[in-house]
Amino acid sequence: MVKPVCPCIFFPTFVPLFSSLKVNDHDLNDIIEKKTARLKDRIQVKDLQLKAMMDITSAINMNYSTLDILEKYRAFVQDQLKIDRLVLFAKYAKWRCLLEYGVSENEINSIDVEQHLLQFNENTPVNAAENPVFKPFDMVVPVFRGDRPLAYLIFGDDDDESESAAISNVVKHLNFLQLLTNIVVSAIENQRLSKDILRREQERRRMMEKQNEILEQQVAERTKELRHEKELSEHLLHNILPQSVADELKAKGSTVPKRYDEVSILFTDFKGFTSTSSGIQPQVLINELNDIFRAFDRIMDKYDMEKIKTIGDAYMAACGVPRINDLHPLQCVRAAHEMLAFLEERAKTAEFQWKMRVGINSGPLIAGVVGTKKFTFDIWGDTVNTASRMESNGEAGRINVSERTYDLIKPFYECEYRGKLAAKGKGEIDMYFVGEEKGTDRFLAVKQWISGKLKTELPAHLSYHGFHHTLDVYFAAFNIGLREKISEEDLELLRTAALLHDSGFTKVYKGHEEVGCELAKENLPGFGFLPGEIEKICGLIMATKVPQNPQNPVEEIICDADLDYLGREDFWIIGQTLFQELTAIGAKLTEKEWIQLQIKFLENHRYFTKTSSDLRAPEKKNQVDKLKEKLSIL
Repeated sequence: MVKPVCPCIFFPTFVPLFSSLKVNDHDLNDIIEKKTARLKDRIQVKDLQLKAMMDITSAINMNYSTLDILEKYRAFVQDQLKIDRLVLFAKYAKWRCLLEYGVSENEINSIDVEQHLLQFNENTPVNAAENPVFKPFDMVVPVFRGDRPLAYLIFGDDDDESESAAISNVVKHLNFLQLLTNIVVSAIENQRLSKDILRREQERRRMMEKQNEILEQQVAERTKELRHEKELSEHLLHNILPQSVADELKAKGSTVPKRYDEVSILFTDFKGFTSTSSGIQPQVLINELNDIFRAFDRIMDKYDMEKIKTIGDAYMAACGVPRINDLHPLQCVRAAHEMLAFLEERAKTAEFQWKMRVGINSGPLIAGVVGTKKFTFDIWGDTVNTASRMESNGEAGRINVSERTYDLIKPFYECEYRGKLAAKGKGEIDMYFVGEEKGTDRFLAVKQWISGKLKTELPAHLSYHGFHHTLDVYFAAFNIGLREKISEEDLELLRTAALLHDSGFTKVYKGHEEVGCELAKENLPGFGFLPGEIEKICGLIMATKVPQNPQNPVEEIICDADLDYLGREDFWIIGQTLFQELTAIGAKLTEKEWIQLQIKFLENHRYFTKTSSDLRAPEKKNQVDKLKEKLSIL
């Protein structure tokens, strides 16, 4: 039992100062040895605590059973701390005794936690409690979570010669003992909750299995719809503001408007929208616009553009804000081409055929957030007004650009000068229609040949490796090549290889890269490509073979372009087309297995170029998180 210690009063003895300064070697060594002994003792205490913590937390992390965790806890308290008797009550079990040793059943049953222990809020020797139920014990140690009691330890030691030493050893560990008890009890409660959740889930599944097949199908379809609606809601929320602007708003509570010197603005609207929409039911019209604008949103993300807003049938976007983009005019033109191509393809099966005008202008502007309750990212300036005039003075199915934009894109696109046209509020402005992409004669000839071949000869079941994928890789390679500042000669070979990299799919599925090289060797000499150039093109094609292993900077570019979509918001949509394609060729994968496969691939993949690492790697990480969330639902 703990024995009270009587306070002692010590009277100092005064000695001459000169004498007090004299310390012989023996006394000095004795002082050092005592300090060393105390330090070693502290180290041993910490080492003991660390080993106990590591052993028990390891057992918790490895999902050991409750009994195994408690056994490790008991071994530490009984064997290491030398505590002879102990009782542990835990609240989650309605103050049930979780662990006991060295005490009788009657002694345990005599303790009522709510009556006898709730009064304690700090470590208390039982001789201060003056309660006979604590007679066999020495100390009550309450364990709190916040201001609520979580558990109570009651322990004691036998009366023997080592009693004082044992109690002293325990006192050294009291705080740690409380912490360890907190961890152990919390872990056991979490295990209980997990088992309870698992049990409920198993019961729910058994009930579902008893339902008829029709009901199961209805539940599955409705679950799929709800999941899609949840994903759509999260996607829309994420796109209220650009990421950098949202981060600034969260960090500071406000944003500062900024000036951007080089930005391109894209405006679109549908020809005859007012007259056509007047004869369409409102919900049908909303569905039409929603379908089209969702596709436009994916195109904006693909070309690193920021959607600003929609007004009725008008769609407004910008490139170069808030993220600087030195390819902003090219990105706008390519996005415009893809938007027009989407409408043209959609018109083949849609009930309504929409014709769209596109206008683009480049220059400086001001951008910032407006509103206090409903935040909106917006842009202002003469550049924006002129872009709007480009759209209103355009023609359906064509891209109308200002002279400023024309000056920036003319090295890459043929353009048709329209002359000076009157623009509302702007006077007469030089305008141009964007034409075909520029290139050497041999490149343009190869582009025409391979485009026709892929459109007609690629198997219909290739929902992923279709001609659309080739164009995706082509423009991504072109962009990365420009940003990485490779030579014009290498850029032409890169563009050619991007067009040919999936050409082998016209003949085989497995080993298509080797077949693509054979097609290049057979056909490119006829277009004027030299043997050394064809060898480089074949090297670029083979570099895209998974696992990718590029041998030079240009091969790194085509590798990143081939998997550019991994770091885009349309990753899930494109990934589903690959899932469909693999299923079509005989792969037997469940949705869960497919998601697991994608997670593994994304986590092992890395971009090679600085351009792709900066632009795509952050979103790729987001896609991993989204996939893991989907997996948790299945």
